[in-house]
Amino acid sequence: MNTAGPVKVYRDFDQSELDRQYNSRGTVPDHTVYTRQYAERTREAKRSLACVENLRYGEGPDETLDFYPAGNSGSPVQVFLHGGDWRALSKDDSGFAAPAFVAAGAAFVAVNFSLVPTATIAGMGAQVRRSLAWLWRNAAAQGGDPARIFVSGHSSGANLVGQLLLTDWAGAFGAPADLIKGALFMSGLGDLEPVRLSFRNAYIKLDEAMVTEVSLLRRKPCVRCPLIAAFGEGETDDYKRQCRAVAAYWSGQGNP
Repeated sequence: MNTAGPVKVYRDFDQSELDRQYNSRGTVPDHTVYTRQYAERTREAKRSLACVENLRYGEGPDETLDFYPAGNSGSPVQVFLHGGDWRALSKDDSGFAAPAFVAAGAAFVAVNFSLVPTATIAGMGAQVRRSLAWLWRNAAAQGGDPARIFVSGHSSGANLVGQLLLTDWAGAFGAPADLIKGALFMSGLGDLEPVRLSFRNAYIKLDEAMVTEVSLLRRKPCVRCPLIAAFGEGETDDYKRQCRAVAAYWSGQGNP
């Protein structure tokens, strides 16, 4: 008689529990309720605000961004990287926060980038790095202050924020080492190893080397700046654990 229990795949999770912990869409009955709101509120933002659409930061067909100027010269610039499991959404769903930032005197930027299977997660990271370097060079033309660029990302977009924090801006782009003045890491993952071991890897196709390359918790950051790490009350326990780990890791590097 076989009395062995379920095989542990990651920490204390068997495969079924790991898949549940990393099924972010499974925490709500219908995630499309929210994604539809993102798109509707973005369309409303474009109707109510001055928005410069489809500025090209690279040569690829997906390498564009929307810039919502604040209306005053030299405004800080808030750059948002959308979530969507690295496979959904775009800048056209990502301008919903622009009215709040513009009202507060900050420009808002929604960045577009390629998704799987067209791009790898590391490839997306390379794209958003190019977008930030482009903004450093060109934000002033839209009324933004290139010396006050802040980044934020939600879910898979938070992973991309982590990749930005791993970037040697001076060495790779000739930009200031402190190009990023602050970061917001929302509902994100600092270590993608459990994603690699979960059902999600059927479409993400991570290997161990890729996990190390794109995981903030596995590398030493190049950027020093304040960071806010945040999660939603209804998220799974391991998402919350990862968020706390990012906060502890960041402060452990001597950052606010």
